[in-house]
Amino acid sequence: MTVKFGTLSFYEVMAEQLNNDLEWKDIGKNLSYAMVYNYEAPLEGSFYTKFDNGEVVEVREASPVDIENADFVISGSSDVWKDCFTDAINPTVAMTRGKLRVRGKMTQLLKNMAAFQYVITAMKRVDFE
Repeated sequence: MTVKFGTLSFYEVMAEQLNNDLEWKDIGKNLSYAMVYNYEAPLEGSFYTKFDNGEVVEVREASPVDIENADFVISGSSDVWKDCFTDAINPTVAMTRGKLRVRGKMTQLLKNMAAFQYVITAMKRVDFE
């Protein structure tokens, strides 16, 4: 199923893929965080995702309260997000160059980097237009 990029449907498909992935259940078993993926111009939107021990338990459009209270908020232009999901730029490189900005406990992010990278891999498998 093809979904529109930068929409809630994109994140719902990503969640479905992860929740049906046995490898993810093991890799993500220690991941229990709320994350917000924030898209800035030209296409704007914010998406809340709750991970709980190898399962994506909630996906929705993020409210201002979600953005304030999330464990991690990753922000960048929608063009950079699209580049990450089409392999035009490596997400880690985008972060180190400041094209994606992360708010949250970096020690926790680094400790769980394999799981976070697996989430990005799942996003790359979403068929979008």
